[in-house]
Amino acid sequence: MNELTLFAVEIIISLFVSTCVIYILNKSFRNVLIDLCGTEVRAQFWLIYSNLMLVIVPLLTTIIFGKSHKVLEASFTFYKTAFSSVLFGVFISLLIIGLQITKYIPKQVHEQMVID
Repeated sequence: MNELTLFAVEIIISLFVSTCVIYILNKSFRNVLIDLCGTEVRAQFWLIYSNLMLVIVPLLTTIIFGKSHKVLEASFTFYKTAFSSVLFGVFISLLIIGLQITKYIPKQVHEQMVID
């Protein structure tokens, strides 16, 4: 495989993992955002923004940390590094989104959840 093909494989892995995460989270996350934002229009904006971040950050980590330019063929190490880069990007995205959302959860609700 040439460098371009390996790079395309890394990008496809990134898009696939991001799509899976977005698919799993979207319905529940949308409901949380509607509750926090107050209107469906505001929630829709933040849902789209979050989905874009869940695609962009893993792609960026793949481009920065990917090994397509250093290897000659798709080996186990190549795939492991590709998945590691993508999962790191997803983790960073979810961490930032989660930290932002927890700022806006009403304190009383949060305290009741801890007590229960």
